Amino acid sequence: MKPRRAGLQHKWAYVVNSLQEIIPSYERASSRISLYQDKRMRLEAVSFAAEKGDLILDLGAGPGSMSRVVVRAGGEPVLLDASRTMLRASGFPNAVQGIFEHLPFREGVFDGAVSGFAVRDAHDLPVALGQLSRVLKPGGRFALCDLGKPDDALRALAVAMYLRVMPPIIGLASTGRVGLRYGSLFDTYNLVLHNSELAELLTRYLGSAKLHKMQLGGAIVAKCVKGGGPAPTAR
Repeated sequence: MKPRRAGLQHKWAYVVNSLQEIIPSYERASSRISLYQDKRMRLEAVSFAAEKGDLILDLGAGPGSMSRVVVRAGGEPVLLDASRTMLRASGFPNAVQGIFEHLPFREGVFDGAVSGFAVRDAHDLPVALGQLSRVLKPGGRFALCDLGKPDDALRALAVAMYLRVMPPIIGLASTGRVGLRYGSLFDTYNLVLHNSELAELLTRYLGSAKLHKMQLGGAIVAKCVKGGGPAPTAR
């Protein structure tokens, strides 16, 4: 049997639509679901990827949570998201509607890139990482924070049980019935790569990758530095 390509594939539209519906409670509920580790994870990612004066691509920027950290670090963020509604909510002027698999930017234009809880939502992850490598300068840094899927089966099951039960409850308490849409986190978790597989894919497209694992491996910060050669072709 041919292995499934990494990414949401047919689930992509469902997840994007769910995210648009939860904009009013996005930051509050997301913080609770992450057990209040989201701010620390974003700071760790941005501290690695962005320096003063850097032009930084924020992949899957949503309402701008990650970009605000970039600004505090002295970087200049360019936000990209599939949802125009999310971008409007961010309030940032440099905001572009688009998808990871077709980045509308010139080759080698960005000093660095970040992504907060969004890379798992790529429709086709290998293609998305190839596009990211294309728009990063050689030596450019990329860091993401996101859900992780532990390689250990018991830990992966524990994280799955948490995501199956708690996000809809937290969402409901945070914003009413629309908060039940946070149940889509469980759907995306089922489709994400295990942590070691993600590290291997990041290394293939960006030259190096290191993962900082938290919460039994159910939360990760990945840090990558692009090598000098061209990105491999996605297969």
